[in-house]
Amino acid sequence: MARFTQFATNLFPHEVYYLQSVQNFQNPENHEIMTVMLYNLEHRQKPKKYPSRIDKRKYSNLKKWIEQKLAEANVDEQLRTITQLETKVLLDEVDVATEKEVQRWLRLGTPRHHYFRKIYELLRHYEHFLLIRLREKTDEKVNAYLQKYRSQYEQSETIFQKLQGITSEIVGQYHSRSKQLNAHEQFLREVLYHPQLDGMNQYAAFVRLAFIYLNTGQRKPLEEIYAFMDEAFKQGRFYSRRILANFYANRLLMLSRFSSLDEAEQFGYLSLRFKNTDYLFYLTNLSAVLLRQGKSEEALQLLREAFPELRQTSNRHTKIGFIAFYLKCMTDLGRAADAEDFAESYLKAYPKEVLGSRWHLFFVAYFRALMIQEKYGRLLYLTKRFKILQREKSNKNRPSYLPTISWYVALARYVDEALSAEDLEAEMSLALSGNTQWTSRKNRLLAIFEELKPVDPKVIKSIQSALLADI
Repeated sequence: MARFTQFATNLFPHEVYYLQSVQNFQNPENHEIMTVMLYNLEHRQKPKKYPSRIDKRKYSNLKKWIEQKLAEANVDEQLRTITQLETKVLLDEVDVATEKEVQRWLRLGTPRHHYFRKIYELLRHYEHFLLIRLREKTDEKVNAYLQKYRSQYEQSETIFQKLQGITSEIVGQYHSRSKQLNAHEQFLREVLYHPQLDGMNQYAAFVRLAFIYLNTGQRKPLEEIYAFMDEAFKQGRFYSRRILANFYANRLLMLSRFSSLDEAEQFGYLSLRFKNTDYLFYLTNLSAVLLRQGKSEEALQLLREAFPELRQTSNRHTKIGFIAFYLKCMTDLGRAADAEDFAESYLKAYPKEVLGSRWHLFFVAYFRALMIQEKYGRLLYLTKRFKILQREKSNKNRPSYLPTISWYVALARYVDEALSAEDLEAEMSLALSGNTQWTSRKNRLLAIFEELKPVDPKVIKSIQSALLADI
C-alpha cells in the first residue's frame, strides 16, 4: 500500500488523466482506486487514503498496468527503439526478431506519430536492406508504405528544417529587442494546429510560440496554446516524462509572468520530478517564484542543494540566473554583506559571463544588497565602470522590463550626490517613459517602492503617488 501510494503520488497529472481516458476496467475495485487517484490529483492538500480493504494484489496488478500503458505511450522510449532498429539495419544485424519489430512500425508509423520522420527513415533503410538481398516480396509492403506517405514525409522534413532555421532568427530578435519577434507567428500556429502533422514538429512549434508570446506579453494567445496542449497531453499526445516536465516548466513561466504565483509554484515542483539537462533551469525558475512569494528560505534550500549541478553546467544563461537568485535569497534573509561578497567575487572571476548573459538580473540582485547596506557610492562606481545605464536603455522596450536598476541608481545619486527631490522624481519618471504596459505590472512597481521607502519615506511616498496616479 505504501509503495503504491508513493508511486501514484509521483505520477504527473497528465499521466493520470491519460490513464483515465484509456482505462476500460471491468473490475469495480480498479475503478475505485482510479477514482481516488483522480480525487487526490485535484485535492493535493487533503488527499484520500487508498482503500485498505482491497487486496494488495489488485494494487500490484494496477501498478503494472499503469507502467505498461505509460511505456506504450512514451514517445521517447519509442524513439530509442526506432534508433536501435535503424542501427541494426544499417549494420546488417537483422535477425528474425528485429525484422518482426521493424515491420510492426509499418502499422504504427502514421504521419501523426511523434517521430514519424524517424520511422519513415528506418523503413527506407530497411527497404534498401531487402532489395539488395532480392527479397522483393517482403519489400512490397515496405515500398507501399514509403509511396503512401512520401509527400507527408517531405512536408514534415521541410517544416522541420524551416523550424530549425527560424529558431535562430527568433532568438536573435529576442536578444536585439527587435519588434519583429512575431514575424513567424502565423507559420508556427499553422504547424501547431495542423491536424495531420507529426508530434515532434507540433511541440517544437508550441515551444517557439510560447517563447514569442511570453516575451511580447501576449496573454490571451499564450493561454490559448496552453489549453490546446493541455487537452493533447490528456489524450496521450506528445507524451514522455521529459516532455511533460518541459511543459510544466514552461507553464510556470507563463503563470509567473502574469502573477499566478501559487499555481506557478505547483507546476515548478512538478517540473523537478524529471531530472535532465534542463533541471537546473527549471529549479532556478521555481526559486524565482518562491522568492516573489516571500519563501526565501525554501528557495535558498533548493539552490544550495543544486550547487553540484551548477558546477557541471556550461549554460551561462542558467548560471547567471541561479547566482542572481542565490544573492537575492541571502539578502532577503538578512545576509546582504554575504550577498555582496559573493557577487563581488563572482563578477571579478567571470566578468564576461555576467555581462554577456542576464547582466540585468545579476546587477538587480547585487545593487539591492548594496542599497540595504547603504553603500551608495559603491553602487554608483559599479554603474559607471560597467556602463549599466547605457545597457539599461536597450532593456526598456522589453514587455517584462522593470525600472529597478534605474531607480536604484537615481536614489543612490539622491543620497550620495545630493540630487534634489524634484530631480529624483524626474529621473524615476523618465525610467517609466516609452513603455505603456505598466498597468499589468503595477504590483511589481509598488514592491520596488516598498524597498526604496526606508531611504527617505516621505519623499519616496510622494514620488510613488505622483508616478502611479495614472497607472
